[in-house]
Amino acid sequence: MAETRKHSFFKSFSDVKLYVIISSQPAKKPVLEILQDVIQGGADAVQLREKTMPDREFLIMAREFKKITAQSKTIFIVNDHAEIAREVDADGLHIGQSDIDIHTARTMLGYDKIIGVSTHTILQARMAQQWGADYIGIGPVFYTATKDYEIPVGLDCLKQVSREIAIPCVAIGAINLENIHDVLHAGGKRVAICSAIICSDNVIETTRSFKNLLSAHTGFFP
Repeated sequence: MAETRKHSFFKSFSDVKLYVIISSQPAKKPVLEILQDVIQGGADAVQLREKTMPDREFLIMAREFKKITAQSKTIFIVNDHAEIAREVDADGLHIGQSDIDIHTARTMLGYDKIIGVSTHTILQARMAQQWGADYIGIGPVFYTATKDYEIPVGLDCLKQVSREIAIPCVAIGAINLENIHDVLHAGGKRVAICSAIICSDNVIETTRSFKNLLSAHTGFFP
């Protein structure tokens, strides 16, 4: 049964084009409203990321995310909090280089869940693939004020990762409607967007604009 579920989840993530990261900071309105909006706009996957929220509040929020995403069949990923991802039965967990390792995440969540890893170099991307990640985030592609301590990896790194890594790769880091064309031309097929969507004055329409660009580039329209 686990093999069947894992195959189903992995196939679904392989089809992901637009991955939206939702956080109460710097969002302009309540995150549950943003979640509803990005789903309506066509997001394929969403990640709940709250770096400073107390665990109890995060758990309550994650439960609401699970209810909403389950109804819309949108992939729901929890950032960092493995225990909470397990508690709410999220579709997966996203971990960074300084978080728990992939093996520990698998042990906690099981092999029927999606495990994604943040990577910043081709070496880290290779290691994540070797260790069994279902997807990687590669970035930040451009300079981002939300992570000003991380040096942008640039488009050349994205090109190398896109050519070499077989598992799904998600470009992340200050991607917006102006520079997304550079990302697509560098080989990016999937993008993770945070501020450009959740800080938008019209979240639904901005989400839809990103989704349409990605669909047009890949020749796929839902």
